[in-house]
Amino acid sequence: MNKSVILKNKVILYLSFLVTFFIFIYLVYFLIYGQRGLLQYYYLSKQNQQYSQKLIEFKSENNYLSDRIKRLQPNTLDLDFLDEQVRKKLGLIDKNEIVIILDE
Repeated sequence: MNKSVILKNKVILYLSFLVTFFIFIYLVYFLIYGQRGLLQYYYLSKQNQQYSQKLIEFKSENNYLSDRIKRLQPNTLDLDFLDEQVRKKLGLIDKNEIVIILDE
């Protein structure tokens, strides 16, 4: 009877170590591969950097376009910028200018 109690204690100890080991493996797996794991953290960090870079680019483009809009507003009209835009879009020239066209 004493041997059976010792054997029973060893089996219980073995099973408890086995269960603890599997719980540990489960937790390590989800620490690395889980929805909030390390790989997901690095993926989201990289994505955050990319979006931050895009945000900087969009803000720069927005500032450029806002500046162009502000220059063409009637109350803050920039005549040099207006002249430049008319020349680009409509192809107009001033009376005192000479146009030279080079054929390639």
